[in-house]
Amino acid sequence: MVFGYDDKIEFFKKLIEEDDLAHAYLFYGEPETGKFSFASFLSRFLENPESPDDTGILLDTLIVRNEEGGTLGIDDVLRVQEFLYQRPLISKRRTVIVDDASSLTREAQGALLKIVEEPPQSSLIIFVSSDKNDLFDALLSRVEKIYFPTLSSAIIEEGLNKLYRLDKGKTEKVAAVSFGRFGRAVTIATGKSASVAEEGDEEDLLKELSDAIMKLYRGGVVKNQKLLSWLLEREVFIKRYKRYNLNMKLQKKAVDAVLQKMN
Repeated sequence: MVFGYDDKIEFFKKLIEEDDLAHAYLFYGEPETGKFSFASFLSRFLENPESPDDTGILLDTLIVRNEEGGTLGIDDVLRVQEFLYQRPLISKRRTVIVDDASSLTREAQGALLKIVEEPPQSSLIIFVSSDKNDLFDALLSRVEKIYFPTLSSAIIEEGLNKLYRLDKGKTEKVAAVSFGRFGRAVTIATGKSASVAEEGDEEDLLKELSDAIMKLYRGGVVKNQKLLSWLLEREVFIKRYKRYNLNMKLQKKAVDAVLQKMN
């Protein structure tokens, strides 16, 4: 379910109704602001416009991501190419979602550029990234760019209430420390992320990060903007890849070095 981007939902619904979708988009903005969720919603709407919130199996959508925190290379692009050059089964488009476009190698971006320049008629590629400059200029110039801003506390509270029916006091507290990121709000509210921590070292480090983020938040968001941004990025990275045997000692060393700047 998508919260806070009603204007974007209406915008894309109109494009779909008028059969005026571009062949390639870049969804960019800060981590945990719902870019990937929106891309997934869009692909579900294309396949099942009557029930786009249904989380069933998608037949005409390919999600490309490196689950081990490495890079996406030529082999991944070949998968994309093979997928897009097939006819859709039930949708108007075959959709590829490239999650974390920053992991694309130079060679992979070059190969994708050729696809974007001469796309199959029924294709749609959505790149998802925190920074639009993760795509090289040549590729960036050929995609439609859609920015996802952080959300207001009111919208985050509304989303949490719809999903989890939390009491007002808790939703207000969670929204206040989510920094406009709905994904972060869900993690705080439920105590879970996409992959639940299993190792004590991971839990300890994530708690240390959370405590430091809270401390900086109380000290002033503008004043501590750079440190907050780094800590939030690190938190997202560890949550995403912790199940792949990250060296937690090295992660902790990097975090501790930054936290020393707070003292």
